[in-house]
Amino acid sequence: MMMEQSPFQIRGVIEGFYGAFYTFPERNDLIRFIGAHGYNLYVYGPKNDRQHRNRWREPYPAVVMEQFRATAAIAAEAGVRFCYAISPLNYDSTKDLPNLMGKLKDMYDCGIHAFSVLVDDILCTVHHEPSCSICAWPADLDIALCNGLYEWLTALDPSCSLSICPTQYHGRAPFGTYLHDLGVGLHPEIDIFYSGPHVCSAELTTADVGDFAAAIQRRPLIWDNYPVNDLSMRPYMHIGPIRSREATLHEVVRGIVVNPMLQAEASKIPLRTWAEYFHDPYSYDPWGAWERALLAIGGAVNYDALLRFAENSLHSCLRLSELPKLERLVKAAIADIESDHQGACGASCRELRSYLDVLDEACYELKNRMENLRLRHDLLQWVEALDEWVWVGKRAMRLLDAMEHGKPHDHLARGLNNAMEEVQAHSKRTSGNALLPFGRAVLEHVGQLRSGQAAGREHTPTVVEHEGYPNGLAA
Repeated sequence: MMMEQSPFQIRGVIEGFYGAFYTFPERNDLIRFIGAHGYNLYVYGPKNDRQHRNRWREPYPAVVMEQFRATAAIAAEAGVRFCYAISPLNYDSTKDLPNLMGKLKDMYDCGIHAFSVLVDDILCTVHHEPSCSICAWPADLDIALCNGLYEWLTALDPSCSLSICPTQYHGRAPFGTYLHDLGVGLHPEIDIFYSGPHVCSAELTTADVGDFAAAIQRRPLIWDNYPVNDLSMRPYMHIGPIRSREATLHEVVRGIVVNPMLQAEASKIPLRTWAEYFHDPYSYDPWGAWERALLAIGGAVNYDALLRFAENSLHSCLRLSELPKLERLVKAAIADIESDHQGACGASCRELRSYLDVLDEACYELKNRMENLRLRHDLLQWVEALDEWVWVGKRAMRLLDAMEHGKPHDHLARGLNNAMEEVQAHSKRTSGNALLPFGRAVLEHVGQLRSGQAAGREHTPTVVEHEGYPNGLAA
């Protein structure tokens, strides 16, 4: 996908999540992918890289530095500028500038000319206090450090660039003195990151970004936290399309960098939709872009099955205009059952039953016949979770059928209960979790039917059987 006409100057990916970060082969593959789709920046800044953050003063092992050198060369071949970010916890700008210079010089010698300082998620940096009223987010520390680094970098090589993710990187106007001071004090060529109104923003508007730009006296570089799925979001797979980013954002930003998921191959699906947005935000069609991404990444053979799975993996910070299909069907089926409207034979239950059969086949195909093995590896736990929930739904349907046709069903009720308990322990979440209230509704419905039958028996006259005479009749 060519990007000569993109209105966004910077179109990037930032490996900036918490958790297990990418291997170099994964990263190199992703860099080639984004280069082929019009991106031009890759920022390396995984929070759990110890030499990047917790032990940032330590040098990397020699073998790792050679891997950085190779990655920088791969990025250059792909038309992607590779940026090394460092997150100096507990730094002192009066003492640590030489340490940072030495660390970045090693990276420069590997062919890296773009750098970033990430002080997000850091409070006091001098007094080592979790909440320091003395510092109160002192912009002067960040200003002194970054201006010193920028002066040194551009003297080393005028092609070097520097950016910063400030301590306060999200929110809405009015912004505090920290950001205003940062805007005044930082060299105007140093880019400043902004993630929007929230850490993970449901929407980004030109108005909100414009307010932030006014506070920092420059156009910000957007750090967009979709589709990232770290920390509390780890149970979710974010493979839906990017949505709710205004087409006019390019008027007020330097560019956008996207924080991907912990799963590199699966991240290609939303990243490909981002690429279409970058190319032409005015005609961008998120759901059309999404279907094209699923086809491109998953392949034609598995497209239908992947689409069925993906439409049940849409929960994220991005708002949905309507419930996913499975959740809508479950809601309607529960309403049928609770109103006793034909029970399992009602139209809503029949439609849910049919969709569960489709999902069952889709999960089977993705588990056993998926051609993109890296994507299968990334999605497998979520596919298995959805499959287990599908079988909760199918067990519930079998229980309804047996009860309403007067067949033995105690073992089916026990099986449904056990299945519901087991699947709730699964660490991954999909729309399949909506089948929990369906299972409960079915068990409650069966219990009510049993109670009604028992009450009916209590009001039936009892016939006493006399010994030797069947049915209580005398000879």
